[in-house]
Parts: sequence; C-alpha cells; structure tokens
Amino acid sequence: MQVLDRAAIRGLSEVRLVSKSSNEIISAIEALEIAEAKGMDLVLVGADAKPPVVRIQDYKKIQFEKKKARKNNQRKTSLKEVQFKVNISDHDFETKLSNIRKFLGRGDKVKIMVRLKGREREAPERAKMVIERVIEAVECKSSSVPGPIAIAILEPAK
Repeated sequence: MQVLDRAAIRGLSEVRLVSKSSNEIISAIEALEIAEAKGMDLVLVGADAKPPVVRIQDYKKIQFEKKKARKNNQRKTSLKEVQFKVNISDHDFETKLSNIRKFLGRGDKVKIMVRLKGREREAPERAKMVIERVIEAVECKSSSVPGPIAIAILEPAK
C-alpha cells in the first residue's frame, strides 16, 4: 500500500475508487480532492489493475494497527530451570520430564541442572549420564555448558 499525493498521481488519469458503499471510476485528481475533503489519505491498493485501485482511509491508523498486530504476535520466551539429583527415582524423573515437555511445548527454553552433594562430586560422569538420559527422552535442541556443575540448555525443536 502506498499513499498518493499530488506528485504521485501525475501519471494517473483515472482510478477505481473503492469504498464500502461504492465502486466507481473517477479521475485521480477528483479522488484526491475527495480524500482531502474528508481529512484522510488516498491509498493505492492495486497498482497492477487497469485502472489502478485506490481507497480513502487513514493510513497512519492502518500502520499503527499493523505494528500493534506484529507486537501481539511476538512470543516472549523465558528460561525455565529444572534441577535433578544423581540418585533420582524413576517416578520423579518422569514427573520432571513431563514438566520439561510442557515448557518446551509452550516455546520456553529449559535449563537442566544436576546437583552434586558431598561424595557425589567425586563422580561427575553420573551427572552427565542423567543429562544424557533427559536429552534422549525429549526431542529438542540441546547445548551443554562446561564447568563443575552439570548444566544443559534445551530449546524447542522448530
């Protein structure tokens, strides 16, 4: 869509003015004068048609509504955190896994942490095994964070 002014309509002799109540072919200058009298803009809707199709409307209002619609369509993703222990029972594991699937289904990212307490710190490979078990159970993108604590971040597969 394009707003037409006096300079833009020089090449146009006739236009099809479309509104709720009418559909008529008039001169381009006359259509512009009607739009100015109403305090609105003359908007080019169909440039490829013979004659070109125009509509009288408030162009700034349309732009505002489009911007508002784009803003409403954006989804804010958040980072959810789920903590596991190395010695986790099967039922607790399945419960946390269902929560992870729910978060990923909503489009959120999930941070998985495996806490190691006391003597568990001597075997960090067990924490990595828990993370691998979660990643295998959930189909998604994953990235591991190196460090002393076993952390993985899961993103929904698009």
